[in-house]
Amino acid sequence: MSCCFKNNIDRIFIDDINNINKVFHTKFVKQPALEEDKIYNNFKKTFLNPINSVSLDKLVKNKRSIVLIADDLTRPTKQKILLPTLLNELNRYGIKDAMVKLVIALGTHRKMTKKEIIERFGESLVKRIEIINHDCKEKNCINLGFTEKGTPIQVNPVVYNSDFKIGIGSIMPHPIAGWTGGGKMIQPGVCSEITTNHTHYIGGKYYNYLDLSGNVDNFVREEIENIAAKVGLDFIINTVNDVNGDIIKIFAGDFISAHRLGVKFAEKIHRPLIDEKADIVITDAYPVDTDYWQGFKALVFSHFALNDGGIIIFFIDAPEGVAGSAPKHRNILLNWANKEPEEILSNINNGIIKDKNCGGMCISHARLLKRAKVFCISEGISDNEKRKLGFSPFASLPRAIEQAFKEKGRDSKVGIIPFGGETMVRVKKEKTLP
Repeated sequence: MSCCFKNNIDRIFIDDINNINKVFHTKFVKQPALEEDKIYNNFKKTFLNPINSVSLDKLVKNKRSIVLIADDLTRPTKQKILLPTLLNELNRYGIKDAMVKLVIALGTHRKMTKKEIIERFGESLVKRIEIINHDCKEKNCINLGFTEKGTPIQVNPVVYNSDFKIGIGSIMPHPIAGWTGGGKMIQPGVCSEITTNHTHYIGGKYYNYLDLSGNVDNFVREEIENIAAKVGLDFIINTVNDVNGDIIKIFAGDFISAHRLGVKFAEKIHRPLIDEKADIVITDAYPVDTDYWQGFKALVFSHFALNDGGIIIFFIDAPEGVAGSAPKHRNILLNWANKEPEEILSNINNGIIKDKNCGGMCISHARLLKRAKVFCISEGISDNEKRKLGFSPFASLPRAIEQAFKEKGRDSKVGIIPFGGETMVRVKKEKTLP
């Protein structure tokens, strides 16, 4: 569904263009993608001249163990291209394959299968180094105490005990942490569910939830970076990709400084400008449309383009349903996401909802439902599940549009956001977020 989403929208509007007051259809700043054969040379430049850091060859000198921390299949990072290139470069610096391990930064997501690991990282890499699915259970993590703000720090032992830690990911808007990448490879990437529950809960329950999205200096990001510093994230490699997933630019070096420069560049791609907000916003969850647990990001981002009391027409393919990437969250979402926010918060505090990570998302989901109606089109989520999430189920875009016009009026302003899972618009006349 996602792959043809934009074409479906264009066809509908071409057929009925005179009857629709379309105020924006997001277009993206085109940047030349790096050709695959040029990525190696680009890597060499970033490694020898990293941002606010000594060059990588000097950093890894005399190190006996290197851990690569790479994101999982819920992210569009081109790990199959990046990781062999990085490993080859480490070989040039005297680091043998046997000295390197890769830990998949699953956070609280399900483990990747052997087939998925080969598809994501490449068969040659699987043969060269040990690849480990992170286990977020508390008993399988090392306890490092607490941050100054009281977040427990529990981390994967393979990561913590390695001499040198490199995080490899991509930079996209994020509802709670502001942006992906940087210190997020440690938290939630390779921390225990206890640590992750805490950081996601303090963000999810925050009343002005939309203030966190796209804000790289928010209090959740600060806590994430405090944890990453404590664990010792030595170096990052973060890419900025276009909406097709192709690498445009690579940022490497200090996990805060390199990330911040990457975010500045990524804003040009993933935060397109629009003239005004719409009454009806049509969007999809691609490329984070594996399930609703991931696709929630797109629903959050769509609010930046929507007037209060508007309607969101939300496409999500969701081949893994409501929460296939994090199965234990499914029943909590279905039972609580459509309740009153204060009721959810109360039941987290009294221990009825024990999963604070998912509970925090339920609070923010419930608050967003008070701001807008959601018409959902999805093959992977049943109509009953849509209703439990507080959505109105629709079988097709034309039917959803017709109902939206009945409720909002034929002269309603309509906005279209393809690639909604990585797009958070900015309104020209409004003050932009940091």
